[in-house]
Amino acid sequence: MKTFRQNLNIWLEEKKNKSNNDEVIKALEEVQKHIKSKEKEEESMVNGAYLKGYNDREYNRYKPSFYSETYKMHDYLKRMLKHN
Repeated sequence: MKTFRQNLNIWLEEKKNKSNNDEVIKALEEVQKHIKSKEKEEESMVNGAYLKGYNDREYNRYKPSFYSETYKMHDYLKRMLKHN
């Protein structure tokens, strides 16, 4: 199973191989470098999620919307403010 970052890098590599424009290739390589620089951040997030899941399992807790509660809370707050 590949991470989002890895899948995105594969997609960018395919786009780079199909392009003949040097400027486009250079821009895609820059994006790839930036994505690579986020590897430690992704590793930390995946390890943290694993640990959180392990602890929740130990305490018999289940969170079906973990992603939404953890990473999309700002969207929830926006909706709340919009309705008021």
